[in-house]
Amino acid sequence: MRHPWLRILLVVSLCMNAGVLVHIGVHWVQHRKAHGMQDLQLSADAKAKMESNFKAFRERVGSMNGALRDERVKMLDLLASDSPPPDAVAAQEAKVVTATQAMLKVTDEHLLDQKKLLSPEQQRLFFDHIRRRIQDSDKRSPFP
Repeated sequence: MRHPWLRILLVVSLCMNAGVLVHIGVHWVQHRKAHGMQDLQLSADAKAKMESNFKAFRERVGSMNGALRDERVKMLDLLASDSPPPDAVAAQEAKVVTATQAMLKVTDEHLLDQKKLLSPEQQRLFFDHIRRRIQDSDKRSPFP
C-alpha cells in the first residue's frame, strides 16, 4: 500500500518542479528590471530576440499548462472517488508525468535557446538570477 502513495508523491513533486520552472520563465521578462536583470546589458538585437523567444515559449507553455492542469484534476477526481482502481491510478499518473516531462523539456529548450544569445558573463548572471528566483520560491509555501 505504501508504493502507490510514493508514486503519487513523485507526481506531485514533478508537477511542483515544473510549475516553479514555468513560473520563473513566464515572469522573467516581466520582472527582469525589478530584479537586477538589467545587469545583462543586452544589445537591442539580443534583447529583441530574447523577448521573441520568450513570447513563443509563453504561448507554447500556456497550452501545455492547461493540459497538465486538466490531467492533475482528473487525477484528483480519481483519487477522491470510492476505491479507485490501482491500474486507473497508475494510468493517470503516467499521463501527469508525461505532461510534466513535456513542460520541463520545453522549459529546458527555452533556457538553452536564451543562453545561446548571451556571452559567458551574461549567462552567469542569467542563471544566477534564475537560481535566486528558485530559492525565493522555495521559501514560500505552495499551500495557502
